[in-house]
Amino acid sequence: MAAKTGLATRRLASRNPRRVSVYDMSEVKWVASGPRGVWQQDIRKDAALGRYFGGVRFEPLARSGVHRHLGPAASYMLSGSLVDHASFARGGQAFINMTGAVHDVICYDPVLNVARVDGAVLYPDDQDGVLNELGLKAAAAGERVDATVGQQPSLLITVEALAAVPGPVLGVGRRMLYDYANEAWQARYCQLLLAPSAKIPAHLTTGMIDLFVLAGEVSIGATRAGSGSYVVIDAETELAIDSRYGARLLAWADGPVRWLDGNQRADLYGH
Repeated sequence: MAAKTGLATRRLASRNPRRVSVYDMSEVKWVASGPRGVWQQDIRKDAALGRYFGGVRFEPLARSGVHRHLGPAASYMLSGSLVDHASFARGGQAFINMTGAVHDVICYDPVLNVARVDGAVLYPDDQDGVLNELGLKAAAAGERVDATVGQQPSLLITVEALAAVPGPVLGVGRRMLYDYANEAWQARYCQLLLAPSAKIPAHLTTGMIDLFVLAGEVSIGATRAGSGSYVVIDAETELAIDSRYGARLLAWADGPVRWLDGNQRADLYGH
């Protein structure tokens, strides 16, 4: 399958700090991941830290290969299904791989998902696999796969089955999906629901934020992002967010926001 041409990968170490970057999924290049039939869109990747944000696509009968997660990986299944020895993940579900989990995923139904990885992925015997350079990095550090065999590999959440709770401002709802308690990166993973004409006041980000626009359109500062767009917001960025027609977002936030309008509110992302 030919890979599309498109936008270049954006690294964690930004040369243009305090900014908002948007990438249209339909235009970003797909690159081979390692195993046959697995492809990636590398929006943000740092092999040294074991951190990744982007898209992953599985063709039918593609396998990840046996691997161990040395940190959490929180994905959203846009379409298709994935099977491992303990779970069956389908479109519309948040698919969270737990730290220390060991599994081997196979695809029978073509898959498209959005993935955020916050820890290296170890492949035994230096085998190739999804994000294989992270696996090699972990192996070089002396990590071993056998110590965690038998741990529950994943948490599955049917996102739309969760009740949305009111967010910190009128017209914004939130579904909390994962709290990175006791992890190296104290992130929050949630879905934000913006009603038409919703406005999130000016705030300062204290950590990097990754967004994916499931549907609708948002204005983030001076930048617009439509359906099927990845958004990376640098730490220490001042911005406001609004949506003229409404939007449904996935959000991974490394830190709380600081409101800049003088009002006291709960955190936007659930910190």
